[in-house]
Amino acid sequence: MQVYERTIKELSKLEEQRAKLDLQILDLQKKKNEEFLSLLNKVPSLNLDPMMLIGGLLHAVDEANKKPELKEKWRQAAQKFCKRLPSQKRTKAPQSTSQEAA
Repeated sequence: MQVYERTIKELSKLEEQRAKLDLQILDLQKKKNEEFLSLLNKVPSLNLDPMMLIGGLLHAVDEANKKPELKEKWRQAAQKFCKRLPSQKRTKAPQSTSQEAA
């Protein structure tokens, strides 16, 4: 009986961990989506009609499935593009503390 109870406890513990991980995954997916939208808003030239943007993304997925080499080229282009954007950390002015003001 003790082995069974121990197994039940371990299973319960793992299910709790999985539930916590599922919540973390949802939070990170939400954050990723918000960051993607933020990126689109930072680039004035991407002021596209949402339906056109969705269609373009679907077309890009189709093309990438037909030509897998495109995926890496597009990934590299995105990384290069994102490096050009000023990060939020660099664009914010440093905040002075009460000690610095004294």
